[in-house]
Amino acid sequence: MSNDGLSNNTIQTIKMTLKSLYIFAEKLYSINHIDFSLIKISLNKKMTSLDEYQERIIYEYCCNHVDSLSVAIILCLYAGLRYTEVCALKYSDIDIDSGTINISKKVQRSVNHNNNLSKTVFSTIELISPERRIVGLSQFTLFYLKLFMSQGKPDYDCYLLNKNFKIPEQRIYQKKIRELSKTLGFDVNFNILRNTCKENCIKNNVDINTLLNTLGINSITITNDDKKQIDISYNQEEMNKLIP
Repeated sequence: MSNDGLSNNTIQTIKMTLKSLYIFAEKLYSINHIDFSLIKISLNKKMTSLDEYQERIIYEYCCNHVDSLSVAIILCLYAGLRYTEVCALKYSDIDIDSGTINISKKVQRSVNHNNNLSKTVFSTIELISPERRIVGLSQFTLFYLKLFMSQGKPDYDCYLLNKNFKIPEQRIYQKKIRELSKTLGFDVNFNILRNTCKENCIKNNVDINTLLNTLGINSITITNDDKKQIDISYNQEEMNKLIP
C-alpha cells in the first residue's frame, strides 16, 4: 500500500477505518476474515534535520550564492532564527559592530478582507519574551551578513531580504527553497535548517542558556538552572562552535 501523495497520518487513518469496517462486516454478515497485519504501508520518513554531507552542500551553495535566499538559509542554519523572524528583519536590527541581531518582530500572513486581487496580506507583529531577544552571531554568520549588506546601499529602515520598505513575502522564499531542494536532491526547508542548528548546538556542547536565548524558547527544564543573565559576548563565543 503506497502513500500516493497522502500524508502518513492519513494513510494510517484509512487503514484503521477499513479494518474497523471489515471487523463489523465479519460480525454482521459473516464475510471471510482479512488479516490486516499482512497489509504493509510504506511510510514516507520526514527528514527533520540535515546530516553533515547535506549541510556541507548547503554551506557551499550559500558561499557561491550571496543573495537573499542564502542569507535566510544562513540565519536559520547558523543563528537559529525562525523564518518568520528573518522576514521581519531590517537593517536597523543588525549591529555589525557588536555582532548581534535584535529579534523584536515576526511576519504573519492573514486573510485580506479588502476587495482586491490578493487573498492574503502580510504584516509584522511585536514579539514578547523569550521570542523577543538579542542574538549573538558567530564570526562566520557576521562575515556573511557583512558581505550581503555591502551589496548596494539600502536605507537603514529597509527590510534585509528585499532591501526595500515592503515586507518580504514569505511564499517567494519558500518557493525558492523548494526549488533548491529539488535541485540538490534532498529535503530542505527553513524548519529543517533551524532544527539542524539546534542539533549542532547540542552536539558541540553549546551552553544551554545560549541555546535557549538563540532559539527564543524557555520551555526546557534543566538541573541547576540558575537563570543567569545573558552575556552576549559569551553567547558569541559559544555560537562560534558552529562555524562550518
